[in-house]
Parts: sequence; C-alpha cells; structure tokens
Amino acid sequence: MEPLRPADPRHVGGYQVLARLGSGGMGQVFLGRSAGGRSVAIKVVNSALAGDADFRSRFAREVATARAVSGAFTAPVIDADTEAPSPWLVTAYLPGYSLQQVVEGGGPLPAWSVSALGAGLAEALTSIHRAGVVHRDLKPSNVLLTPDGPRVIDFGIARAAEGGTVTRTGTPVGSPGYLSPEQATGAESGPAGDVFSLGAVLTFAATGHGPFGHGAMHELLYRVVHQPPWLAGIGDPDLGELITACLNKDPARRPPVDEVLRRLAAQAPVAPYGVAWLPPPLAAHITAPIPLPAPTRPGVGRRGILFGAAGVAGVALLGGGGLLVRDRLNRPEEGTWTFVPKSGELTGGPALSGGLLFVTEDYDAKGLVALDPRTGKPRWSTVDVQMPTAADPLHVIATGRVVYTNGGFKSFKAINQATGASLWTVPADLITIDPVPVVGGGLLFSAGTQSEEGLCAYDGLTGQRRWAFNTGRSVQAAPCVAGTTVYVASSEGTVFAVDTATGQARWRHELDPSSSFPVQVDSPPFVSGDTLFVGTQDKTLYALDAASGRRRWKSSADTTGGGGGPALAVSGDLVFLTDDVGGLYALGTSDGKLRWKHVFSSKDHHAASLIPVIGGGTAFCFNDDVLYALDRATGALRWQVGDLDTVYELPVLAAGAVHFASLSAVVSLDPGTGRVLRRRPAELAHDLVASRDTLYWHDQTKVYAARAKA
Repeated sequence: MEPLRPADPRHVGGYQVLARLGSGGMGQVFLGRSAGGRSVAIKVVNSALAGDADFRSRFAREVATARAVSGAFTAPVIDADTEAPSPWLVTAYLPGYSLQQVVEGGGPLPAWSVSALGAGLAEALTSIHRAGVVHRDLKPSNVLLTPDGPRVIDFGIARAAEGGTVTRTGTPVGSPGYLSPEQATGAESGPAGDVFSLGAVLTFAATGHGPFGHGAMHELLYRVVHQPPWLAGIGDPDLGELITACLNKDPARRPPVDEVLRRLAAQAPVAPYGVAWLPPPLAAHITAPIPLPAPTRPGVGRRGILFGAAGVAGVALLGGGGLLVRDRLNRPEEGTWTFVPKSGELTGGPALSGGLLFVTEDYDAKGLVALDPRTGKPRWSTVDVQMPTAADPLHVIATGRVVYTNGGFKSFKAINQATGASLWTVPADLITIDPVPVVGGGLLFSAGTQSEEGLCAYDGLTGQRRWAFNTGRSVQAAPCVAGTTVYVASSEGTVFAVDTATGQARWRHELDPSSSFPVQVDSPPFVSGDTLFVGTQDKTLYALDAASGRRRWKSSADTTGGGGGPALAVSGDLVFLTDDVGGLYALGTSDGKLRWKHVFSSKDHHAASLIPVIGGGTAFCFNDDVLYALDRATGALRWQVGDLDTVYELPVLAAGAVHFASLSAVVSLDPGTGRVLRRRPAELAHDLVASRDTLYWHDQTKVYAARAKA
C-alpha cells in the first residue's frame, strides 16, 4: 500500500480514494471507502486504453463475468461504470495473502489444510461454473487466504462457457504449469480445465512446487501435455489420489467439480471458513489487524495486500507482504533439529498428523508428545497412552481440532489438539483399538467384534455415541469413510455401505454367496474414485461400485497368474497386488485385467516390502535390501540400487527425491537415475516420514529433522 500521488484521483464515482494498492496492464487499483464507511478496492482503467473500443468491450465483458459470479469463496463486485471516461470497477476489499506468498514464505500446508482449501476452491469453481463462466487461470497467485477463508480472484481471462475464447495469437490462455493440456494445445477448454488447474494448485499447496516443476514456457507446456505430474510430497493418500484424478490428461476422465467438492469436504476436518482450517501460526498471522489509512490522510499499512493485475477481483499488492510472510513463517535455513525426550527413550513415532509430529516416551512415562514439525519444540504432552509395539503401533489421528489416540491399554482418548487437554475417554470395549477407528465428517467410526454393534459412530468432540449398526457378524478390518458413506465388511464376507449421518444401510453386498466356506475379510476396504476395493484372506480382490454395491470385477491368483489378495496401492488407473513369491502385479482399476507383472529375482520375499510408492510415473519398492524403480505404466525396470544395508521400511518422496532409512543411514536418491544425492549417517534409523520439505526419523533415543532437499 502506498500514499496517493498528486495525479491520482481523490474520488471515483461515489467512493473516496485513500491509497494506492497497485497497478497492472489495465490500470491502477486503489483502496477506497464507500459513503457508508466500507473499505473497497477500486480499479480504474488507464486513460490510454479508455479510448480503445475493443478494450472497452473487453473490460465490459470482464465486469459482466465478475457480476455473474457469486459465492462464499469469490470476491464480489460492488459497483462499476464501463461507460465513464475512465471506466472503473469496485470490488470487495480482501485483506490477506496469496497462496503463492504463503507457501513460498512459510512452506507447504499440511494435508488437512489442503483438503479444506480445496473444498473452498471447489465450491468457488462450482459458483463460477453455475454462472456459465470458466475461470481458465486458477493458480496460486489467484487464491487469497483471508480472515474469512480462501477466495478465488482474477477473472481477467475468464469466458462465458458458451462463448468464444479470449486469447492472443499463438499464446495459450492461462498460466503454464497450471493450465490444462487442452488450453496448452489451443483446444476448447471447459469446466474440466478448471478442475485440472485446481489439482495443480493443490499440488503446490501440499508440496511447495507445481506438478510440472519450473522452467521456460515451452518446457512447462510440453510437460503439461506429455509428461505425468510430479506429486512427490503429498503425504495423504486420499488427497494424492484425488489430485491425480484432477490432473488426468483427458478432460473426460477428470472428476466433475461437484464430486471434487464432495470428496474434499469429506476429507477436511474443518470447513474452510475463517482460519480454523489453517495451522495456528499462519492463522494468527492472517487475522492480525491491518491498519487502514484514515479518511483524511492516506497512510501505509504494515502488511501488504495482494493484487491480481489482470483481473477484476485482484485487490492486492505483490511485494512487501511476501517479505513479512517469509520473516514470520519460514523455517530456519538449515531446517534441522533434534528432540531429546525427558525420559531418554522413545517407544513410538514419529507420526505426522494434523500439522503436528507425535512421539511416545518410555513405558514408565507413557507420554504422548506433540512436537512443532518446524522447530522440534514440544507443543504439549499428555500421559496414559498405550505404548506401541511391533504388533500394535502408535495410532494417532489429528483433525486440526481433536487428536484421537489409543489411550492406556483399555481406553481410547480424544485430546484438544491446541492445548493437549483431555476431551473424553471411552473404554476399549466400546471403541476398539484393533481394528483402528477412522474419522470423517466430525464423527469417529469404530468397528467392533460384537455382531449386534458391528459398527458404531461417536461424536468426535464429545465421545457420545450417535448410532450403532448391526453387521450380523464380527468385524476384523477397519472401516473406510468416503464422503457421507462409511463402508465396513463383516468377517464372513458381507460388505455394507452406511449413511454416516443416520447409521442406515445404503446397500449390502455378499462377496461370494455361492462359496461353501465363509469369505474372510481381514484387510480394510478402501475407495478410489467411484470404486470400493475389498480384499479377502483367500487372496481375492473385489471391485464394487461405491454408490450401488454392484460387483464390477474380481481377481485372484488364478486370473492374474499369481497375484491376489488385498490391494496394496492405487495410482490413477492401476491397482497393485503381490503374491508370496516376489511378484508385483498391476491391474486395471476399470476391469481388473492384468496390465503388467514384475517378478523379483531374490528368494527373500516379503509382500509388505513390495508395496509400491508412486511418484512421477515411477513405482518405487524394496525387496531384499534392493530399491527398485519400475515404470508405473509398463512395469519396466528403470533402475535398481542394491547393498543398502538393512532396509525394513517403505521409501518416502519429498523435495524431488526418494528417501529411505536403513540401520546405518538416511539416504536420498535421484528418482530418475537412482544416483545417491546425500547420505546422512544415522544409526538404527526408524520410522522415516516426510512433511513439507523435511525428513523426520528416530533412533529410539532422539527424534531428528533434516531438510529433504539433497
């Protein structure tokens, strides 16, 4: 924000002009005040353009576009005069920071914040599309984080969905790296193009980089059209799966925006209103008071405001505000710390959830400690939590407001995430610890062993039971929540879809009613897109329509040539399985047909070690202390690295590298070649996880954090 210059207007229409917010290709943007005292942003067209009939027509179209759009997550138009000597437009004044400033200054957002952000942006796009408009330039700088929630701005290149394109000869409309493949090639782009851009924006929010990296315009356009996105660093599998679907090259295969909204709203623990959906330090920064200029004397505010130069809803200045974000929110340059527990011994973790890093202390202390992932400083600690073992690891579910964990050996605890204070405790005979409960939509779902109460829903804040659902048989696998439906399978092969609000069955499906023996379901079902996958003990995988329960296909060792059992991972159009003799199988999610298989040569096989971690079109997996990189689409071996000491955990992807922990080191490799980028000596490194651009692990006595960038 800058003081007015001598040539600047003091009044525009009926609005007093107070200060300069910025300038762009179309004109100047000022901070103003209405006659009633409302703060507004005033956009005034440059005099050199005001006499251009084509430009006036374009500006009038822009104003009409913005007027047509309404919704909680957009910037409303208040007033305009497109026929004035210098046309002008007044929009709501939105104090805040762009997503680009926040992430570049303070690092990526945690997954739970990204889900909430995505729900808000998807709702904004729903409003935009409902008005018959396509945004066509959704990108991090066009997303404002304000005290009232996220806002989509800048309709400068938007068009009516039924109208023609607004472009320049030879130049694709949109921002390279965030525009859709159809925009990059000059093809017709509709609402599905905005869905692609939304996926790219959420990738940036979750990882700190766009899905197609950096580079010259022609490089980015080529990657958008021809190369798979780089999604390393998206820790939440549900979020990663949805982003992958949004970034499908084929617009017809992207989910519609209303489905994106439904799925993200179900994943988000907090609605994207206000700032409760943001990490506390960022929320405090965004809600800090902004001093506005007095009516009679324009002044300079302490915090920068964002300005989208091309669009009617852009209301802020790129510049000083970003420096403040960087000063307040950025981590130390080295990004490293060490945490030493008071007891001198760690028994569990680190586990990342809800923007916090959780560890447990020794068996006597029985303490759960919540650490700030950026600094390693304890936020709070609590006692009487179950000590994890190899057979029963630490279970922590943090939603942004509440932390749920297995408390004591006979209870389940809910903890205030901000303070560590206990909210409620329920005996384990009511909320079972095994299988692990799941959370969704403000409820906690527990699958029990008693047939009359096979699935129970509890209020997440109070612990009060909302409803119980009779599965008829015991339940040995955790339920799965997707949107407003929770899926649960009885131990003898009946799958139920239950309404999360009422506890009433939406459908039921017997996996194999013709079988002479009960079909044992002992692994959690899960949803990918519109398909529910259920694996059974006899190594059969069933794919059901998630909405109706109708069987789409089933696969077994007989149909795949060896692979069967529970699905290990889903990536785009592929679902991955293993067998007992070192084979990894990729099946098509649509038909269950074998796409490829890779049989590892070692005789030392462990199915869990073959679980693939997918990133950048590559499937990474371990077998017998060898890390393999396979082409995700074909199964072809890209590279392998052996003699890795003893490796017993899955690799993690972060900051453009693949990382793993061994008995002697934490190693970072180039995902394209397998070349060692960095080797950090670390004796007995355990439980390697990644958040933002940082790696975390422990050696049973300390927790370590190190920058993931090699």
